[in-house]
Amino acid sequence: MHKVFDEAAFSSSVHISTTEPMIETTELKTRGDRTHSDTNAFSPGSHFELVRVIERMYRRYLDRLRVDLSRIGADDISPSHAMLLFTIGDDDLSVRDLMDRGHYLGSNASYSLKQLVQSGYVDRSASARDRRSARIRLTDKGKQLCKAITSADEVNQNQIVRSEQDRRALEETISMLRRLEVVWATDIQQHTTRPVTNGF
Repeated sequence: MHKVFDEAAFSSSVHISTTEPMIETTELKTRGDRTHSDTNAFSPGSHFELVRVIERMYRRYLDRLRVDLSRIGADDISPSHAMLLFTIGDDDLSVRDLMDRGHYLGSNASYSLKQLVQSGYVDRSASARDRRSARIRLTDKGKQLCKAITSADEVNQNQIVRSEQDRRALEETISMLRRLEVVWATDIQQHTTRPVTNGF
């Protein structure tokens, strides 16, 4: 199967579309003297709309990853489980570290890890310090799959990032999303100190 993984970068180029990607643009529409308010929860520039876009993009990415996994020959792993491999990365983690890093629920993480261990992508062993605590790391099979997915994803990214301007736009988008992640995480921690402003 490792040989199949190594050939993924070549086989993934088969599904490249030669057409320009469709990019949705939203213009601010004016009706008489009135414009859509930027504070509207459904406006293009709102946090709420951003979350909805991210949610849809993640689902679309998993669909695409499912196709890539099929081309790679990794039919024994789901897209969401494959993403978990990247969360582990090259580290040797405890299960608690993994849940904190990926914001997984305990039951979901335990089930996913069990599947990955059975499929040979993850090695799980007792901690040398505390036998009650488990340590997890990627096996050679898991690392090979991550490399194959990364190669396929580079081909996919080249469909979108076609110029220096595209590259800068992608970097700025990632930077903004990371800033929002920090702000929202901090806001959650401070939530209990805020006064209640309505009846909900």
